[in-house]
Parts: sequence; structure tokens; C-alpha cells
Amino acid sequence: MLGTKRFGIAVVVVLASMLGCKGVRPILPRKPLPPDTIQMHFIRKISGPLDITIDGVRIPVEQKKKKAQLLTIRGLSQGKHYYFISSPHDLIGPDLGDFEIGPDEGIFQIHFANRLKVALVEAGAPAPEAEGIAGVTAVLE
Repeated sequence: MLGTKRFGIAVVVVLASMLGCKGVRPILPRKPLPPDTIQMHFIRKISGPLDITIDGVRIPVEQKKKKAQLLTIRGLSQGKHYYFISSPHDLIGPDLGDFEIGPDEGIFQIHFANRLKVALVEAGAPAPEAEGIAGVTAVLE
């Protein structure tokens, strides 16, 4: 009796795992990316505003929708770049890291995002406007 229970549980676990993984699809870019581009896809829609720093310089982010899931940065030079992403309303992970732009194709990254629900005690002064890098644009869509 105990052996048939264990066998039944094992069969249910195997079937459940097979059915659970059946519909899994990888997240890929819609079309191939140009060599000077990085695209960051967020698992959940973020409400912004989004602040991104690349190589120590803040980049202004144009937000096209109220809630968006894709950040596209164009105009980057070849080589290694370091980034930091922050948002007052969303938690993003990883929020910092590096990437290397090569001569062949752009970069596509997946980032986790979650809504931040806290009450700020003191708002403080607003951040100064982002200075940006010549020729680099960032669009949250």
C-alpha cells in the first residue's frame, strides 16, 4: 500500500512537471538589433520615470507610454560600458552591470521589475536634468 502511494505521487510529480514546462518560450527581440544598440526588456511593465547612467553619465530617457516594458538605447560606441538603472516607483534587477558592444550586433538583456510600494517621508530636491552623451538616445516604450 505504501509503495503504490509513493509510485502514484512520483507519477503525478512527473506529469505535472512535463505539463508545466510545455508552454515555456524564450524572450527574444522582435527583430535583429543594430550594432550600436542595447535593448533591455523588463519582465513586468514599469511606470517610470526611469533614470539610467552609462559610464558615469546620466542619459535622458524619453517615455512613450504610461507603462512600458522595453528600454532601447541607441548610438553607443563599441567597447565595454557600465550602467546603473533606478526608478522611484519600480525595483529593477539587476540594476547595475556592464555590457560590451561589438561590431556585429546589438545586445538584448532581460531585467526583472516589480512595483515599489512605500511612503516617502521626505521627497528632497528633484534630480538635475540628465546631461546625456552626444548621439545617444534612450526610449522607454
